[in-house]
Amino acid sequence: MQLTITALAAAALALLLVFLSVTTIRMRIKHSAAYGDAGQHDLNCAIRAHGNLAEYAPTGIILIALLESGGANSTVLSIVAAAFVGGRLLNAIGLFNPPGPPKPARSTGIVVTLLTLFGMAVWLFIRTVPLLLG
Repeated sequence: MQLTITALAAAALALLLVFLSVTTIRMRIKHSAAYGDAGQHDLNCAIRAHGNLAEYAPTGIILIALLESGGANSTVLSIVAAAFVGGRLLNAIGLFNPPGPPKPARSTGIVVTLLTLFGMAVWLFIRTVPLLLG
């Protein structure tokens, strides 16, 4: 079984992770900071954008894969997976802002991320519980 939706989402998230990693490395070199953020706001933003993606992406990919391999509706799953990737992208963009309250991209990104994760988790429960009871 090919997990095409999972593969596309994982590839997009991996490309974003590589971009954020390179950005963080460049900032570390710029500020001569092998560890921590050296008190630099831009480096802290880069570290958090990278870390935040690394924290959320694995759970999203696993949920997408479990739903896809379980035969979930591919059209709906494609939309949800694209929304998840889009949410992660918006959140990363939103983390590269000057100090102050979260900007709309970050707020929208985290809301979309949490809604898609919640939706996929509930969807997976709904698909899985009857298998246990049946």
